Amino acid sequence: ASSAPVIAFVHQTITCSSHLHAMIHALLLSTLLASAGALRPRTVIVTGATGKTGQAVVRELLKDDQTTIRCFVRNETKAKEVLPEHPRVRIGPVDLEDPENVEQRTLDGDADAVVWCATGLASDGSTLIDQISLPTLAKALPKVSRDAPPNCVMLSSAAVTRPGWSSRKQKKFERSYDIPIVRLNPAGILGKKLNAEKKLARATPAFCVVRPVGLNDDWPRGRPVFSQGDVAVGRSNREDVAAVLVAALDAADARGKTFEMATLKGYPPPSSYDDAFGALAYTPSRRATAATYALVQQLLPGVEQDPTRLEMGRRYEEVDSGAVDRERGAAATDREKAVAAGAAEGMKS
Repeated sequence: ASSAPVIAFVHQTITCSSHLHAMIHALLLSTLLASAGALRPRTVIVTGATGKTGQAVVRELLKDDQTTIRCFVRNETKAKEVLPEHPRVRIGPVDLEDPENVEQRTLDGDADAVVWCATGLASDGSTLIDQISLPTLAKALPKVSRDAPPNCVMLSSAAVTRPGWSSRKQKKFERSYDIPIVRLNPAGILGKKLNAEKKLARATPAFCVVRPVGLNDDWPRGRPVFSQGDVAVGRSNREDVAAVLVAALDAADARGKTFEMATLKGYPPPSSYDDAFGALAYTPSRRATAATYALVQQLLPGVEQDPTRLEMGRRYEEVDSGAVDRERGAAATDREKAVAAGAAEGMKS
C-alpha cells in the first residue's frame, strides 16, 4: 500500500510526458505546415482569366509548380487561344450572371482560393457581375482558420469611394477627386465596384481587395507601392498588379484588408511583400489618409504632376507637352463624353 503513491506519481509523470511530447509534435507540425504555405498543392480559381490582367495572373500562378489553375471563362474558344496550354491550367465555362451555376461549378472541382479579375455589366445593363457572383463564389470556398491568408482576392479599382465624397473632402483632396474616371464614371462603375467590395466583405472575413490606379499597357514594371484611404493616382503595370494579387494569397497580413497600389518605375519589385502587407491598416485614419495624399502626389508621372488637367483618354505626357491643358472644374468635353460612352458600352456582356 505504501508504494501506491510512488506508482501513481510515476504513471502521472509518464502520462504527462507523453502528452507534452504529443503537444510539441503537433506544434512543430503545424508550424512546418504554416511555413510551407504555397508549397502545399492547391487549386486557385481565376475569373476573368481571358482579360489582360487575368492572363497575367494565370502566368504568375504558374510560377508555383504546386498550384493548379481553374480558369472560369465565358468563351472557351477565346480562352484556348490566349491562355497557356499547360497541364495545370484547366479551362471551363461558367456563367457569372448565374450564382447557382457559379456555386455548382466551384463545388464540382477542387478549389482552395480565387483571384477575381472578372468585371462587366450583366444583361440587365445596370449591375456588375462582381455584385452578382463574387459573394457566392467566396461562400463556396472551403472555410479557413482565422489566422490563415485570404482565400478570396478581388481585383477592384482605385477611386471607388470618391463619387460619394462630401464637398469638403472633394476640396481637401481635389487632385484625387477632379480626375477623369471620377468626373465621368462610365456606367457608374465606381459605385458598383464599391458595392461588390462590401458584399465580398460580408460574405467572408478571408478576403483581400486590391485597387490599382490606372492600368496602362505601356507603363513599365517597377515597384508596387501600397497606399490606403483611396487617394492614390498614377499608373499601374498589369504584371505588377498580378504579382500583388497572387502574393496576397500567401500573406496572412493581407487578410481583411483593402488597399490601393501604383507602380513606381525605376525600382525593382521587392523580394517579398510581407512587410508591405503588414504595414497596412484595416481602417486607415484621417491623419494617415492626409499624409498619404501628400505623398502620392509627389509620385505622379510627368513633370507637371497635376491629374486635374487630364482629360479622359489622355496621358500625363500630353499635359507636360501642352497638348492637353484642362482647367480645374471644367465640364467634360464632347470627346470625353464619347470616350466614356465607349467605355460603358465595352462593359456590356
